[in-house]
This record gives sequence, C-alpha cells and structure tokens, in this order.
Amino acid sequence: MAPGPFEGELIRLRAHEPEDVDRAFTWLNDPEVRQFLGRQYPFSRKDVTERLLPAPSFASALFAIVRKEDGLLIGDCGLFGASPENRGASLGIQIGDKTCWEGGYGTDAMRVVCRFGFETMNLHRIDLHVLAWNERAIHVYEKVGFHREAVCRDAMFRFGKYYDILVMGLLRGELR
Repeated sequence: MAPGPFEGELIRLRAHEPEDVDRAFTWLNDPEVRQFLGRQYPFSRKDVTERLLPAPSFASALFAIVRKEDGLLIGDCGLFGASPENRGASLGIQIGDKTCWEGGYGTDAMRVVCRFGFETMNLHRIDLHVLAWNERAIHVYEKVGFHREAVCRDAMFRFGKYYDILVMGLLRGELR
C-alpha cells in the first residue's frame, strides 16, 4: 500500500498544535538554526505562534515535521504563495532539531511535501531560495530533483558580508 499524502519513510507531516510553539521558539532563536533562514532577527513567542498556528490552506500549507518512530516534532515545512493560475508555489523547510540533522529526515520531508504539492494541490512547479553556501541543503534539494535556475548575486547580508542566493525549481514529474 502506498504511503498517505502526509507520510514518508521517516517522517509524517501534520498541522501544528499550540504545544509546538515552545519547541519551535527555541529553534528559531538558535543562531545555528536561524543562520539558514531569511530572517536575521530574533522571534518572539507571538511571532512563532502567528507563524505556526493558522490552519494549512492552499495559500499557505505549513506543516509540522514529526518523526514517525516516536512522534517527536523536529521541524516544519510548507508551500507558500501558491498560484492557482500558474499552479506553482514556493517551498520552505527547516529541521530545527539539530540532533536530526544528517539523519535523512530533511530529504524524506522534502519528498513528502513536494509529493503533496503535486498530487494533492495539483501544482506544476515548486521553487525555493537557498543561500549559496548552504551545501548540505543544496545537496538534499538536488537529490530530490530540484534544478539550479538562477543566482541572485549578493542578495543577502549576513555576518558582515553579502552572499548569493540560489533559485532552484522542480517541475511535476521531476521528483525523485
């Protein structure tokens, strides 16, 4: 039997619950985790609550990533800015629990959220932006089928200097 639209081999996606806020608040304010996000400033509990708790919808399908083995919340991912006319959306993902980095959870979550986008939301295209120096993330994105499409030169200022951002895209039928 094929996995459901919210399940992979290692993870399951679900809606966020109020009890997720404290754990996410900790990650989002960890400089080692936040260095990969587009936001440089600290998050308040109110920020985190507003970010996580709206119900997933076509316009903003944000999901909690939990380990299947024990139900532990390890991160979140989502499809944002979905356009019904263009059948496209942008993807964001974070594995906030650093003990789950390098464990295959991010790759599994990418496959599940992209499969959901193509099979359930009827998307044709999913894109994402990634800091050009984030080789671990780029490796995962390419492994699941994303292609490098553009470089936005000196697009983000971090740690006292400017960095390039890569734009990557995945079309229906390219998911590996």
